[in-house]
Amino acid sequence: MSLPRSSLRIAIAQIPMHWTIEENLAAMLSAMRLARSAGATLCAFSELAVTGFHRKIVELAKADLVAPAIRQITDAASELRLAVAFGAPTFGPDDAKYNSHILVDELGEVVAEVHKNGLTAPEATFFQPGTSRPAAPLRGFVTSAVICREVEDHGPVVEQLRESAVRLVLWPGLMSPDPDKPVTDPPEHVVQAQRIAAVTGAYVVQSNWPNALNNPERSVETGHSVCISPLGVLLIRLPQSQFGVGVFNLGESAFDWHAQ
Repeated sequence: MSLPRSSLRIAIAQIPMHWTIEENLAAMLSAMRLARSAGATLCAFSELAVTGFHRKIVELAKADLVAPAIRQITDAASELRLAVAFGAPTFGPDDAKYNSHILVDELGEVVAEVHKNGLTAPEATFFQPGTSRPAAPLRGFVTSAVICREVEDHGPVVEQLRESAVRLVLWPGLMSPDPDKPVTDPPEHVVQAQRIAAVTGAYVVQSNWPNALNNPERSVETGHSVCISPLGVLLIRLPQSQFGVGVFNLGESAFDWHAQ
């Protein structure tokens, strides 16, 4: 069975994680400009891209620090006419904090915020879990996000995605093979994402951090972001533990790698 050709050109920003919002924001804006110059119309960033996914999140997850960064990203999206998806803490009533993935259209409008439902035990001490998985159109594709280890929650995730008839699933995270499980290629978390793609009939596009600040030794197993077809076929794998932006036409297996 062949896939219809898509006109959507996507950039996966596999950029380095930093300890500060200022450094992460500068890297994101640079990647957005590079993505647009390479013809991309959608740029996908990783989980908690604004703050970084590290132990200092407790200090950085504050509305007065995060909101100005989000405004700069949405302004840049509007200026570049580039849809963008990125992770950031968001805030609700009663001091609630969410680990969210924010979907922004090419006009710079926030069209959806997907709060991570399946938190890890450490995350649950700080973040509130989401209770739904909203979707919204990005560049003609009904789009949602499955954040990091949520690919393991197959049943609930698939049910949520089917409710919205999602065609594009963004998968941001900091994923690496489980050291307690046998080595497989592709690793188990990618296989789990392939199952989600095949069952929902949606593309899955991963944006995986290429370095780990809390545990630098794990950086050798990070990166390697993938794109999976609606048939569950692994189309693309970006370089492992390398910094750069991969740009490709959705549905194709070739990509351009812009090392940074």
